[in-house]
Amino acid sequence: MSDTPRFCREAQAQLPFLVSGELTGWGARVVRAHVKRCTECSAELARQEQLSSALASLRESPPEPPPGLLDDLLQRARGGSLRERAAVPARGAVSGARPAMSVAFLTVGAAASTGLGYAAWKGARWALSKRQ
Repeated sequence: MSDTPRFCREAQAQLPFLVSGELTGWGARVVRAHVKRCTECSAELARQEQLSSALASLRESPPEPPPGLLDDLLQRARGGSLRERAAVPARGAVSGARPAMSVAFLTVGAAASTGLGYAAWKGARWALSKRQ
């Protein structure tokens, strides 16, 4: 287990909510009172506030992706080992990069799950009818 006291662990778990303003009322007062007298939790609150301000600055001016990133990713998707090439259709279907593949996977999945559900339902009905 951790050397950190239980109340410190619980207070530190609430710090992101305190920083974002989601923790209010009695809970916020209890955490703030603890942070005033606990140096470890006070340092963690400072780290959380620093992280929050860094994320806010990213929201205001998001970084630009490096030039050629898309071309590099597409090149990697086309080449590589058999394992890498086999994974590309599935990744494309999940990400929506290949709509036809997405529709095919969704259709097959829906048909299979419907068939299994129907078979289970029929089997349960058959089993119940035999018990009577």
